[in-house]
Amino acid sequence: MASAVTQYLEHVETLKKPNTYRKYQAVLRRFSKHFEGRTLDAIPVSDLNDYVVHLKREAGMSANTILHNTIIIAQFFKRQGRGGITRLLDLPERITTLPKEYRQEELDKFLKACDNFERALFYTFLLTGFREQEVMHLSWSDINLDLRTVRVTAKAQLGFYAKRWEEREVPIPLHLVEILEKYPRRESCQFVFPSPTGNREQHMLDRCKGVAKRAGLNAEQFDLKTFRSTYATRMLRAGFDVRTVQHWMGHKSLETTMRYLVPATEVHAKLDQIDIPGIDEPGRPNVGGPGAYASHRRAQGAAKRLVENRVRGLNLSIQQT
Repeated sequence: MASAVTQYLEHVETLKKPNTYRKYQAVLRRFSKHFEGRTLDAIPVSDLNDYVVHLKREAGMSANTILHNTIIIAQFFKRQGRGGITRLLDLPERITTLPKEYRQEELDKFLKACDNFERALFYTFLLTGFREQEVMHLSWSDINLDLRTVRVTAKAQLGFYAKRWEEREVPIPLHLVEILEKYPRRESCQFVFPSPTGNREQHMLDRCKGVAKRAGLNAEQFDLKTFRSTYATRMLRAGFDVRTVQHWMGHKSLETTMRYLVPATEVHAKLDQIDIPGIDEPGRPNVGGPGAYASHRRAQGAAKRLVENRVRGLNLSIQQT
């Protein structure tokens, strides 16, 4: 088992990106340790189902993580001449979660608490939809402020490649252009957001949580991925077509992008203004403060009575003539 896993991982390391290789390595080494001393042919489907239960109960994995592990293990089995494993296993149902989105109030507080470096960094996350590694490896040569575009390009010397090896170009709004124009460049440094030593900044998540804490927000609810999902949701909500946003996000399938076609969340102010017949005033929310809704209804009543009185006066004048 161990030798087969090692040989397969060498194949993965050659053809896949470093991050993908590390995921395969972790999954297959865990699997190999669990079935240590056994060959693949000696592992029946019943034992594989027991391993799925083990991942759930002992390792505490979610349904989606178990499915991800199973797919990698199935690919390994297929490589060893034993395909179709997933069709024989009792697997949990995939849970499709709603994409997270930062509320405008949270963003206002967060960005206000940023220093100049952090402000440029997190506005770039928010207004490009880039992944963490894409921002980490962003170079000044990738940015064209005149054309208002940023690009995701391979940095082979650093072992970085665009996801699925597809480079892309994304337009950026004027606001981000102005921020980057004022943002100082470090001399002899290719990175837009370097570490204090001039290398890649690998503590962006720590910076994100630090800013959230300074802003008085819940740092546990702030991460870099939510900037990306907020970008996708807002672009679609602003009216850009799904195919365009798919390209900007670097998604393989249109279905992935369509997950971000979610209803708006900040709707309560508009909902509170809707007049619903049959709802008593005391039970209605007080938009604008205590008694505001009741005052609004009284004003509507007074205006209505004024119009009725004027109509009566007009009718009386017509009758008298």
